[in-house]
Amino acid sequence: MLLAQERAFLPKEFARIAVKATYERPADKIIDNLQPENMDSWKGTAAITETQIGNTVYDLQSNKLLGNRVCRFDDGTIGAVWTMGLSATSFPDRGTGYNYFDGTSWGAMPAGRIESLKTGWPSIAPLGENGEIIVSHDFTNFLLYFLTRENKGTGVWTETAFTYSSGPPRLAWPRLMTGGEDKLTVHMLANSYEAYQGMTTGTVYSRSIDGGLTWDIENILIDGMGPDNYLEIAADEYIWAEPRNGKIAFLCASAWHDMFMMKSDDNGDSWDKTVIWEHPYPFFDWNVTITDTFFCVDNSAGITLDYDGKAHVVFGINRVLHDAVGTSYFLFPYVDGIGYWNEDMETFSNDLSALSPPYLGYPNSELVEDYNYIGWMQDVNGDGQIDLNTDILYYRELGPSTMPTIHADENGFMAVIFASTTETYEVDVYNYKHLWARPFAGNEWHDFTDLTKDIVHIFDECIYPQLAQSSDNKLYYMYNADVTPGVALDDAHGYQDNRQVFAMVDKSDLYPAIGYEELSSGNSNFSVSQNIPNPINGNTTISIETRKPLKLGFTLQNAMGQEVYRLDLGRVDGRSTIILDTSLYPGGLYFYTVTSGNEKITKKMIIN
Repeated sequence: MLLAQERAFLPKEFARIAVKATYERPADKIIDNLQPENMDSWKGTAAITETQIGNTVYDLQSNKLLGNRVCRFDDGTIGAVWTMGLSATSFPDRGTGYNYFDGTSWGAMPAGRIESLKTGWPSIAPLGENGEIIVSHDFTNFLLYFLTRENKGTGVWTETAFTYSSGPPRLAWPRLMTGGEDKLTVHMLANSYEAYQGMTTGTVYSRSIDGGLTWDIENILIDGMGPDNYLEIAADEYIWAEPRNGKIAFLCASAWHDMFMMKSDDNGDSWDKTVIWEHPYPFFDWNVTITDTFFCVDNSAGITLDYDGKAHVVFGINRVLHDAVGTSYFLFPYVDGIGYWNEDMETFSNDLSALSPPYLGYPNSELVEDYNYIGWMQDVNGDGQIDLNTDILYYRELGPSTMPTIHADENGFMAVIFASTTETYEVDVYNYKHLWARPFAGNEWHDFTDLTKDIVHIFDECIYPQLAQSSDNKLYYMYNADVTPGVALDDAHGYQDNRQVFAMVDKSDLYPAIGYEELSSGNSNFSVSQNIPNPINGNTTISIETRKPLKLGFTLQNAMGQEVYRLDLGRVDGRSTIILDTSLYPGGLYFYTVTSGNEKITKKMIIN
């Protein structure tokens, strides 16, 4: 399903509807437990192929941000993890569910965890030449555990507790990623679980340069993330980006503190902080701070680095009020939207309405539709309005459109997937959430696609999507599906089976208007990025990546097909960058082409 971008709205008075919730457990509505159905591998519309790779009865996959759960390796194989527990309600069997795609098919759905003890909250990354590493936490002894193996997808796991000499007495909710050419540098974030160095809870950083055997940085509070800046950075409020172009980065986001990015170009020795959204109530304290209503990040966000190392961030939007001391607060479950930011944009201020969706008409809103406000509930039946059932259900991620994930490929295309309350798909008094995708290409956002519109999902709540940070002509992602909205762990319904679904979708189905196959490298021996920035009046940068040594040439043509510039790039082995001064040419549409023998890739450029 492709829907045009004509906007339909809920009535503005819906934005004034508030419900009372409790910090970390917002769900206060109970609906009947419906009976789940298993799903076989199937191929639906829009060239989407889905496979159920696992299941779980324990259904809380994240308190806030979700990341590092699906890893597409350089050879096209894939590892996927999730928190799995099959024995309600104390879940003595809880641990990491794991499955592996060998390039042809997935393994059998796992019947048990891969750890030897009760754990949760795993993340996965490549390790070394052909291996993999997973970290999870143990809530009995408050230890972190690594599972590694030399050859991904096969062999016995080596299980090791994270031992350290400095840092919080307890650690939980870890996230890791690996970097370096050898993928033996392990970067990890974890939460202190309890008070630490003057913070209610703190989030600490560790680094190993030998695959986790030793740690040269142990559990430090990075400058800008300590008690001089925040009272708390809590569980699951952080997510890693895949390393790109010698840069690493992670994002922190919550409704209750700044959304900020930490970025390093020296492998974590030093960090630069960017406050993307400044919280209107610094040092927010549940026992002290009283607020007016303010628009906020809805406790969900995602980050990616493009192949030039520039950060792109997406986040859910909501509105909250904390009018009395204690951990109860009001949220506004109909306030809807997905925001977007990249490093070429202005950051958001601390104005109470800075993150107000444009359709509400707040004069101080800093969101602009199709620029930094890029996702919302869709008008599926085409009647010009959003028609919801009699109630709406919200998660610890608060918004009706929420849980966004983002990926940028080597050709300059991006895609965002998010879970959104979707009209016409109903159960009891609620609407189901579907997964919606929106691509960015040619310097603009394009149409939305319902990734879960197939009839197999007619009675499915589809949440917790995550894009793999590697792609070819397809996007790869996983998500959670069950037949009842809400989280059983938050008492929204009884415990039931939750399917872990892996999916892939052809990029050409998401980018039909711009001819993705024509503009992308396909199976070429080299790839060419979209020029950045674009449109441009001045210097613009184009990156080229070769899969083997090649002799390359570069030409620039105007809209009439006249060649206005030619450059012999010579022999290129790996990465090459062109910096082009466009101030020499009249404004208009141009085409730049990189050639190697009979192969060529052409892309559009707009000069102002």
